[in-house]
Amino acid sequence: MKPKVLSLILFFAVLIGSVQANDVTLSADLWCPYTCDPLADEKGILVDVVVSIFDNTEHTLDYQLVNWARAIKTTRGGKYDGLIGAYISDAPDFVFHDEPIQMSKMCFFVKKDDRWKYFGLDTLKDRKISVVNAYSYGEKFDGYIVKNHNKGDENIIKISGMEITQTRVEQFDNNKIDTILEDWRVFPYNISNYKKNNEVQGDMEFRNAGCLPGEGLYIALSPSRDTSKGYAEIINKGLKQLADSGKLNEIISRYE
Repeated sequence: MKPKVLSLILFFAVLIGSVQANDVTLSADLWCPYTCDPLADEKGILVDVVVSIFDNTEHTLDYQLVNWARAIKTTRGGKYDGLIGAYISDAPDFVFHDEPIQMSKMCFFVKKDDRWKYFGLDTLKDRKISVVNAYSYGEKFDGYIVKNHNKGDENIIKISGMEITQTRVEQFDNNKIDTILEDWRVFPYNISNYKKNNEVQGDMEFRNAGCLPGEGLYIALSPSRDTSKGYAEIINKGLKQLADSGKLNEIISRYE
């Protein structure tokens, strides 16, 4: 009887392993229009791209919203298969596909009547700049954050949580910040939705005062999972197919 019992155990082990291998779990924070609400009709540019890629495979995609700092930590540990919308500098030890899905540009947003402009790090000295905890803004500016958060000029104010736009509006109102560093698509998209959903009265107009160099946006795959290299190859192939067919531009246009 023992060989039969062993065979049965092995059969169920293979069956369970197969189910797990087909379930790709990716995490991100709320960073619309790249990564939006999983329950919304429009889940975000990057999410729609990844869904389109994995729809053509045997894998099932599970997309979950997680605080970004926690998402990096838990994905590194193997809880999730990957992160959606990462710079390489967010998690350089992760596994990446070859080409970025989109290019991100981090820009400085100020109130419309504020005449300040960004011309390099030397022009930031007297600003109070809002950044998101655990975000990478590119290697050069990440170094500036380390130097100036709670020391030096003390002009970097880190925030976290899922209600980033609301927090920033409140900080502007309380004069805790005068500058927001955010992606060129993300901040205008979210401040527009915030004003619409909250029926904001009075002036809340912002302008782009200059940008940092662009960075590629990737699906960063967990260094702790042996499936990561295989998923990176699936994304490589799928991205090329989406670009060649014109569907990639079609997805992007839905959010413009």
